[in-house]
Amino acid sequence: METCAPATVKAKCSAVEDMGMMDTMFGKKRLLKFTFETDQVNEYGYKRRLTRLFNRHTHPKSSISIAAKAWCGRDLAAEEADDGRVNWQSFVGLAARLKLEPGAVKDGKCYEKIVEILSAHSRKQEKTEEVAEEV
Repeated sequence: METCAPATVKAKCSAVEDMGMMDTMFGKKRLLKFTFETDQVNEYGYKRRLTRLFNRHTHPKSSISIAAKAWCGRDLAAEEADDGRVNWQSFVGLAARLKLEPGAVKDGKCYEKIVEILSAHSRKQEKTEEVAEEV
């Protein structure tokens, strides 16, 4: 049986898809699917792709708003208030770091789930860049 451990991987958002209204354990919700292409290669030699579903709800405490703030500093509730909508396609092409944890095991294969989407720059890189800008 395959096992997987928690990890953080580099990735780029390759697609954002509006899944429409879907049944969830909390009733029908409008969902968005974010697809990320990682810097890892799968057993077939292709870049690994990971997906994460979000409720399409921009309240500041929603999971998608928290992820967008941590990932690229965007305030989705403010964007929606200003423009009346959020341009979800503007996330495509943005680099990120994905924090992964072991998820389901099917047929002896471990599947990881994205638990957090972070800025592509590590805290150490951000501090180094800030110091360089000051000089």
